[in-house]
Amino acid sequence: MSVTKKSFGINCLYFLGLLAVATFISFLGVAIVGRGFERIADVGYMFIPMIGLVFVLLSIIHIYSVWIIRPSYKKFSRLREYLIIISIITLTSLFAAFIYGYFSSYALPIAAASLIVSMLLSQRLGIITGVFTTAIVGLVCLPTKFIVFNEFSILDVGGFLIGIISSVSATFLMHKGFNRLKVTLGEIIVGLILMPLGVLFGFMDPEYTALSILKLCGYIFVGNVIAVAFETLLLPLYEYTFRIWTDYKLAEICSLNQPLLRELKEKAPGTFAHCLTVSTLAENCAIAIGLNPFMARACAMYHDVGKMKNPQFFSENQTDGYNPHDDLIIDVSVKMITEHPSEGAQILKEHRMPDTVVRAALEHHGDSTLMFFYLKAKGITEKTLNTDEYRYSNPRPSTKYSAIIMICDMCEATIRAKKPQTKEELEGIVYNIIQGRILDGQLSDCDISMKDLAKIKTSVCEAIPSMMHERIDYNKAKERR
Repeated sequence: MSVTKKSFGINCLYFLGLLAVATFISFLGVAIVGRGFERIADVGYMFIPMIGLVFVLLSIIHIYSVWIIRPSYKKFSRLREYLIIISIITLTSLFAAFIYGYFSSYALPIAAASLIVSMLLSQRLGIITGVFTTAIVGLVCLPTKFIVFNEFSILDVGGFLIGIISSVSATFLMHKGFNRLKVTLGEIIVGLILMPLGVLFGFMDPEYTALSILKLCGYIFVGNVIAVAFETLLLPLYEYTFRIWTDYKLAEICSLNQPLLRELKEKAPGTFAHCLTVSTLAENCAIAIGLNPFMARACAMYHDVGKMKNPQFFSENQTDGYNPHDDLIIDVSVKMITEHPSEGAQILKEHRMPDTVVRAALEHHGDSTLMFFYLKAKGITEKTLNTDEYRYSNPRPSTKYSAIIMICDMCEATIRAKKPQTKEELEGIVYNIIQGRILDGQLSDCDISMKDLAKIKTSVCEAIPSMMHERIDYNKAKERR
């Protein structure tokens, strides 16, 4: 079968799925608003056009996400993205139909769909999902209420308009990072800001009263609160089901209470301290070049977790002056050192850590040379040595995150071993480290640019002095007194 025929067949399956979802939403939506499945027959000739219009709206969202949005971010597989969007629209639409049928159109929690899609996929998809979900709910609910109960009011249309405004506003809460408090307070503020619209639409009712207007305003506020509650309920389920690492989830795995980090602290305290320092550097570098600082911190926190297997063979964990490498032949020492990236990656896979974090652990040394042992071996033999025998046997960094960890890891180790005395000396060390990685080809497999590397150099040079500053010797101060 040709690629074209195969793609055509897959697309047909996607659209058949959309038709099934459109039928499901229409069927249950009518039953919910009409308060009984027997009401579907009452809708009659409107049911088929309703399904068709819902199908068209779902298809537009799908086409927009596949051919317009997805090429710009390529975050997930097409199927996983499809399932996320369609399931969120389905759940939100049916819940909104329930709120509409039993309470008010002004309390529709459609902003939840925008929030979840913005967090999991992209902000632009969050906007279009919120707008089209509102349209889908309106197509199902308004005709059903009119036909079944012979009721229609301009106030209902006003509720859907507020739903659209609330949905679009919700996506902008995701503009520059987000946290649970920001989302909750943001939606509450949006609800308060939209309440005057309730007053405006309330005056459009010929039989308005102060109480009826107050109820509309209350519904608007409560609708936004419900949206946040609905988002809070669904988001962890989507994170777990689809293995999506939102900033919430990344912040959780960076907590020092995580079992794996506690184990690292107990078995390799020096490595743990090193990871904390590198995480601060990596986070600053990620911010400087526009990457997710939560992901950068997670990569740094776990990049050396493989050292737990033999912590005493790494200098930062040697506190009694004894170095076990003094009793080993060089080849064995090289093997002990070079195995820790692959061992770390295996541990992280077993703990179901993000793929980016696993790759950073595996790639943060690339296939670079262990110069200490190479020079040590060169000093005790007259033979010509092959540097390949003293290299790590891991892939080179394939992501910007892995490249950041490689640079920050080496900078922290080098500067801690020999602290620079001046700013110029510090800049020279960081510059030489980055240039050395470039000349050795370690950064050739990722899409990091020279501009990014310049920003990383600046970020490291600005962060290190504040992290390794001198402290006052209080004993000497007392002696002077």
